[in-house]
Amino acid sequence: MFGLLVLVGTLWAVATPPVTGPDEVEQARRAAAVVRGDLIGARQPDVPPLVVDVRVPQTYGEASVDHWRCFLGPLVDGSPQQAMPLPPSTCPELSSSRSITTVQTVQYRGQPFFYAWVGLGTLWPGPFGTYLMRFLSILPVAALLATAAVSARRTGRGRLAGLAVACVITPMVMYLAGSTNPSALEVAAAACAWTTGMVLADRRATPSGRTVASFGVALVVLSLTRGLGPLFSGYLVVAVAAVAGWRRIVELAKRRDLQIWAGAVVVAVGLSGAWLAHLQSDYALPPRPGTGWHHALDYLPWYLRQTVGVFGTNDSALSSPVSTIWVAAAGGVLVAGLWRSSWAARAVALATLVVGLAMQVTAEGLSLPPIGFFWQGRYALPILVGAVLVSAVSPRRPSPDQDSEPVRGPLSNELGLAAELAVWAIGGVLVVVQTAAFLTVLRHYTAEGPGSLRLSDAVFHPTWAPPLWPLVLVVAYVGAIGSTVVLLLRSTDHRPVGSAPVLSVPEEPLVSTPT
Repeated sequence: MFGLLVLVGTLWAVATPPVTGPDEVEQARRAAAVVRGDLIGARQPDVPPLVVDVRVPQTYGEASVDHWRCFLGPLVDGSPQQAMPLPPSTCPELSSSRSITTVQTVQYRGQPFFYAWVGLGTLWPGPFGTYLMRFLSILPVAALLATAAVSARRTGRGRLAGLAVACVITPMVMYLAGSTNPSALEVAAAACAWTTGMVLADRRATPSGRTVASFGVALVVLSLTRGLGPLFSGYLVVAVAAVAGWRRIVELAKRRDLQIWAGAVVVAVGLSGAWLAHLQSDYALPPRPGTGWHHALDYLPWYLRQTVGVFGTNDSALSSPVSTIWVAAAGGVLVAGLWRSSWAARAVALATLVVGLAMQVTAEGLSLPPIGFFWQGRYALPILVGAVLVSAVSPRRPSPDQDSEPVRGPLSNELGLAAELAVWAIGGVLVVVQTAAFLTVLRHYTAEGPGSLRLSDAVFHPTWAPPLWPLVLVVAYVGAIGSTVVLLLRSTDHRPVGSAPVLSVPEEPLVSTPT
């Protein structure tokens, strides 16, 4: 699973020109500065408060807004007005110069830990370094998502659990992973924490040390990746505790390894809190009033569309009906999962869904939480994926004959053969949507200008030439994403639920064996 996810992310990285992802020029400059010891940068008195100066190699001085503007197309219908159209530009070449220059970046407020990791790629200037940064971004995302898949398999919820993981790995998540953006890591960490947390909440099983460690690592990464991470971690812990119940909490609290990881999470939250407090004190942005909850409510469909597939600078996207298919599939998994979930899990899943949707509205409409910028739908994904995963991965509702009821096959005790076929059909639909998203982005960057997006030209006569022939990229992507979904749906645990602890056998490591 890990190997397949790395391949999927790498194909996304290769299918888009260097530093053309969302704010990727700014992200690259921040990473290049952080890895060289410049954690924040210097604010100049005569420039807007959003901008700081950093010292980076010449490559990332040449990597300017011109690089993504040269591929800029018209805004997608429905884009918020804040995403103003910009004039196109030519694409300057990236040199491999190691000389240091001063440039500006707006990406300085987020915690520095993600940038310190991906910034290692900037030690090799030039285009190779930009691709290496993307690859370093993909690795932890793939590891955390693979761990989520392993944990889902251990819950005894059959193919439905695997389908839930497939639903939370939206095209947007893997696109961001291949675009040097911390949002993908935040979502992957949340998905891993939700699934491993549900394993810990299962009173029928004795969790192994690896499960506890996976839960702890995911929470630490979630807390350190982006500004809202500590808030998400706190909510997630409360939600897992609510599903587990008081007796299970007391039982887990006695474990030494869990105590150690709880301490690590507290330290991570403290570090993030100190960082954010320092920024608010010395680098405060002017307050940004909300646009009104009526306005934000009108944009809720757009925000949900952004969680699935709105790419670039809001200038390339899956069509609204196609994105709606993905949202509907995730909603179907949520409803099906609730059918056999415990009452506590049902309450937590529905509450998490409400919180995630409410955040989409209040963050833009009321500036709550006050992030200082206009809202993007993907920012709420760490919460929204929890609603799907809790419903489909949480412990099943106990039945009177639970101790003697074996899990004869995937979903055989939950929804029957017809629903099992439906799960495979939904999995096939997800593969089609993933492929459509990949073709949408590839066509946007390789076809002759934004007004001439013929797929045949993009595949056979590309204007921008990716490192691999576009047709090879498409074939490889279909194989990789198709294999990923099949493996997720086949990854089931047939062990009788009541006969032995689900986690009594050695588990796969945090980074599973490449497939």
